[in-house]
Amino acid sequence: MKRKKQRKKIKEVTLSDIVENEIKFNGLRQGFSKALNKFSKNLKYKNSIHHSDLTNIPFVTIDGEDSKDFDDAVWSECNKKKTKIMIAIADVSFYVEKGDLIDIEAKKRGNSFYFPNKVIPMLPEELSNNLCSLVPKKKRKSVVLEIDLDDGKVKKFKFYRAVIKSIARLTYQEAENIFLEKNKNNKLFSIVLNLFNTFKVLRENSKKRNKISFDPDEYIIQTNNEKNINLIKKKKLESYKLIEEFMVLANTIVGHYLKSNNIKSVFRNHEKPPSEKTRILKEIISQYNLNHSGLFNSQCDFNKIIEILKENKISFLNDMLLRSQSKAFYGTENKGHFGLSLDYYVHFTSPIRRYSDLVVHRDLIDSYFFKKKNSRIEFVDHLNTQEKKADSIERTIFDVASSYHLKKFRNHEFKGFIDSVENFGIFIKAINFPFSGLARYNKTFSRKYEEKHENQYKLGEIVKFKIKKINNRNGKILLFKVKKLGDDAKK
Repeated sequence: MKRKKQRKKIKEVTLSDIVENEIKFNGLRQGFSKALNKFSKNLKYKNSIHHSDLTNIPFVTIDGEDSKDFDDAVWSECNKKKTKIMIAIADVSFYVEKGDLIDIEAKKRGNSFYFPNKVIPMLPEELSNNLCSLVPKKKRKSVVLEIDLDDGKVKKFKFYRAVIKSIARLTYQEAENIFLEKNKNNKLFSIVLNLFNTFKVLRENSKKRNKISFDPDEYIIQTNNEKNINLIKKKKLESYKLIEEFMVLANTIVGHYLKSNNIKSVFRNHEKPPSEKTRILKEIISQYNLNHSGLFNSQCDFNKIIEILKENKISFLNDMLLRSQSKAFYGTENKGHFGLSLDYYVHFTSPIRRYSDLVVHRDLIDSYFFKKKNSRIEFVDHLNTQEKKADSIERTIFDVASSYHLKKFRNHEFKGFIDSVENFGIFIKAINFPFSGLARYNKTFSRKYEEKHENQYKLGEIVKFKIKKINNRNGKILLFKVKKLGDDAKK
């Protein structure tokens, strides 16, 4: 009989212990061979005759505080109804050729793995943090997309393989501060102002096409000398959305170009929610007597209910809306992106950390610059598997870290809503805390009456509860003393 793999029990926990335990449990590939590192370092001598000079464009990068692998840099100019945008993406395909040592290893990894305190990169650091990374004040080879908008609509676009030089590395918070302070003496103010003005145009386009405007609360792990683990709510900055809109635009144009020219590639697909999940959503909305009659087969239906939840101050139910969505996936056929309300979509903007994007770069470059028609179809199952693995590891690390954070709330009475009803119990998602837990029937409920009428617990129902047991190995949490709050609590 095959023995079930167990995570190691950590006695005195630090964040590093949690991360390393999960890396080992999942058998992630770490480090690179001497031969591969040597091969990487020699790439700095590789010259190009295909890259034009765009070092005169004052690109900037906007990323997280701890980022080192800068895939993208942006610039724009916004004048009345005319807008020009330039998006530079690291030209990884120039350095990593199909079938070479780095390519073989990168394909096996599929993507970089990001953790709260470290990164396992898809590419050797010589590339990911240096040669390919669009670091400030350094010339870097890029694929640049130039877009002209007229009254918000794409009028024309053009691709370049070019050398650029980013003039500044901004964090999201720094970009936000420059915009809000309106300090005209800041040499970056006009650049940042143009980016935000362009963002307004792109955001308006997103609203017009009914992109689903999910805006969930996100939490990040914060440590004090690693041992004191806390979870804090991530700030909601406009600069996050700015970069998102620029990248979505680039991914859309590339996807449209590839599909229109019958280029076989790797598309990023997101389908409509399955009928079973939309049925559950309609039941929850009925419970709360909300004025919404949509069938949830259009983006408009989701945006309407998001607004209604906000108006009724029950935005926590956004979690249910998110859970109803299909999982996005890579495929060789284009099926569009339901959530973004787009007919064509690829991943193009992160070739340093995603192999799918590197494939798209090669397909675009072959077609656009060399007029080659590719005949291959990339194997995408492995990319989907690796993406799921990365998501699962990230979720487990967060759950385990959360379980240590919650130790200080042992006797706290939480408020939450039921997000899953099973034949053995109910799962409850906490409100204003980033965790879910299981309350088993017959053992954990506060009253015998409720034990005999467990079927009366419904999805979306608000309850109070306490934590009974925390499993620090896997982050699973058992709940008890569950009490219904009644209809008044829903208002």
